Amino acid sequence: MKRATRSRIRTTIALAFGAIVLGTALMMALLSYSFTEEAVQRTSRDYTEQLISQVQTNIDSYITHMQNIAEVVQLNEQVQIYLGAPQSLSAEQRELYRARIGSFLNSISRTRDDISLILIVGDDGGVLTHDPDITLNPAADIAKQHWYHAARTHSGRAVVSSSHVQNVVEGEYRWVITLSRTINDPVTKVQYGVMLVDLNFSVINELVSRIGLGKKGYLFIVDPEGRIVYHPRQELIYSNLEREYIDLVLQRTGGSFEVTDEKGQRIYSVSSSHNTGWRIVGVNYAAEMVRNRDTIARYYVYGALLCVAVALVVSVLVSHRLSRPITRLRGSIQAVERGDFDISVDVSSTNEIGDLARDFNIMIAQIKELMRRNAEEQELKRKSELLALQNQITPHFLYNTLDSVIWMAEGEQHANVVKTVSALARMLRVSVSRGSELISIRDEVEHVRNYLTIQKIRYRDKLDFAIEVDTAIMRLRTPKVILQPLVENAIYHGIKNKDNGGRVTVTGELRDNQVVLCVCDDGVGMGNAARSLLDRGNGTSGDTVRAAERSGRAAAQIASRPAVATGTRTRNRVGLCNVHERIQLYFGEQYGLDFGTNNGSGTVVKVRLPIVESNGEDHE
Repeated sequence: MKRATRSRIRTTIALAFGAIVLGTALMMALLSYSFTEEAVQRTSRDYTEQLISQVQTNIDSYITHMQNIAEVVQLNEQVQIYLGAPQSLSAEQRELYRARIGSFLNSISRTRDDISLILIVGDDGGVLTHDPDITLNPAADIAKQHWYHAARTHSGRAVVSSSHVQNVVEGEYRWVITLSRTINDPVTKVQYGVMLVDLNFSVINELVSRIGLGKKGYLFIVDPEGRIVYHPRQELIYSNLEREYIDLVLQRTGGSFEVTDEKGQRIYSVSSSHNTGWRIVGVNYAAEMVRNRDTIARYYVYGALLCVAVALVVSVLVSHRLSRPITRLRGSIQAVERGDFDISVDVSSTNEIGDLARDFNIMIAQIKELMRRNAEEQELKRKSELLALQNQITPHFLYNTLDSVIWMAEGEQHANVVKTVSALARMLRVSVSRGSELISIRDEVEHVRNYLTIQKIRYRDKLDFAIEVDTAIMRLRTPKVILQPLVENAIYHGIKNKDNGGRVTVTGELRDNQVVLCVCDDGVGMGNAARSLLDRGNGTSGDTVRAAERSGRAAAQIASRPAVATGTRTRNRVGLCNVHERIQLYFGEQYGLDFGTNNGSGTVVKVRLPIVESNGEDHE
């Protein structure tokens, strides 16, 4: 016994070792590669954020210097006098001041190659520039320029525009960035005019284009309104051949975010300028961040393959030890596949393979038992179906119906003759049809309606009926001819024996995830003797007997009722048993007939069925 135990433990350890090595190798390879890629991307992001932060600092420093130049112009005494008190100057003085201010602005322009235009617009419409030879474009209304309105709106503060084409100078259309501000009285803050300083776009281009972010990465700048200040592919952006995620950029003042589109996965790093409100954005392609990604992945794959190879060798050795008893078991299974259920596996080992062989022998025995029981049930079902066919339309009912047709024809009741024969024909179509035992509830209801129609013609005012079945269940399926025996029982044992006649009601609905069909009558009722017979043996004293929950007791009780001399009672008793047994054969013992009584005032028979959807083949 110890040897067998050691063998089982050794096999378990070998299999567990192979699985652990394989799983660990794959997990470590994936985690290591993921951590490596994440570390490289994080380092690249940090480096990109440092670069764009330095670019932002350089731009802020440059813009601050330009703002200081504008402040110097705004505080110039001659500019303040010329714009602030023009009425106090003579024409000669005004020309002298214009010349001095022009010389002052020209001196500033000569010291800065990045300044393309300095222009002052007074409230009286007068214009001063750094170059007296400049001619203004008559088609350009300065008061309607964007930079002019921005300066007026931000009185006393410098405003930096996005890149645009300046058109105020005749014959010149330069890409510039405009810094504008109002010229105010230092004390009263009254606006005297607006000053403009155009900065060559090449300055921003030089500050940004020197920054490299791999072969495909780049930087761009947008202003607070989302307008492009700088972009290496600015022409393509303006022509809508390329697009940037400006809305996502404007949602952030710092940090980074990822986007994935047809260009691949890109990482946007954002830095915001407190001076201008511009956002400097660095764009990196994730594929370039880990340039040796393929090499790293290859090494991890090689390591994982080596571990898998070792695990496979161990598994082969273990499987060789297990293969021989498994082969013998497989031969037995193949014999069962060929239909030989008398085979038995010889159990010689005490490990898991031996347990499997013993379970196989138990399974074969259970299969044989199930086959035997299934054959018995099929035979019982066949007999039940034959009995159902015999009881669907009895000769007695057929003879009575034909006799009724004869006397109605003799009495020239042609309408009733047609109505009776039509109902009988429709009944026979369902009753004697071959094929599936299951039909739609719609067809079953129509069958019992035809039966009640014939009986109504026969019994006239002594019988009334109503059919109230929910349309939602009409498409569901039921064993055929299960309501007619119940209705026949209600008529012959309830209504027929009542002096003033009665009413039969057929209802149907969904209740507690079941289909419930009811046949109710207001006849003489079951009586104490019949009720005691139904309750016999189950210990209940109530008015309802659940046939399905008592494994066929109701059917046995119906069959055990004393038969009277007439053939009608015998046929009805057999019919009810037949209905109950057919339902249980098809759907199980939890379904069947429920019998209820209301202290002699009538009888209720409920048919409980499962929900069976129609397959579209119910109408024959």
